[in-house]
Amino acid sequence: MRQLITIMVFMPLLGYSQTNKQRNIETEQLDVLATIKKWNTAFAANDPGTYFQFIHDEITLFLPTSPYRVEGKQDDREEFEYSLKKGWTRVGYFQELQPKVQIIGNTAIVTYHNRGTYGDGDNEKTANLKETDVLVKENGNWKVIHIHVSVTN
Repeated sequence: MRQLITIMVFMPLLGYSQTNKQRNIETEQLDVLATIKKWNTAFAANDPGTYFQFIHDEITLFLPTSPYRVEGKQDDREEFEYSLKKGWTRVGYFQELQPKVQIIGNTAIVTYHNRGTYGDGDNEKTANLKETDVLVKENGNWKVIHIHVSVTN
């Protein structure tokens, strides 16, 4: 009988714990998604200063415009600013579609489709891309540590 009473007392607490845990996960997912939206807003605004506030120093990237992996914040920034200066990657508009956030510990994986226009004037092209961003949480802030972008057919 004691076991039954103990189970009856603790079952609601387990439900509360699970509900609370789910709320925490949902809150973290919203925080990650807000970070991605702010970061992508800076990208769409062609604003390297704000964009790189969301980038981890140890960033790595796989981009369809480069056959090589880009490594480190400094190299990423140099390539980013050079391509903006040349007008190759100047963003006209940018949309992220169907974002999904997965969190494991202090790591988040965000996948989505994006479409936008890139380039200046007559060189502007529309692109439909698939993107995976990996973020890590350090000192209470989410930072993008890996980006993989591929072209859709």
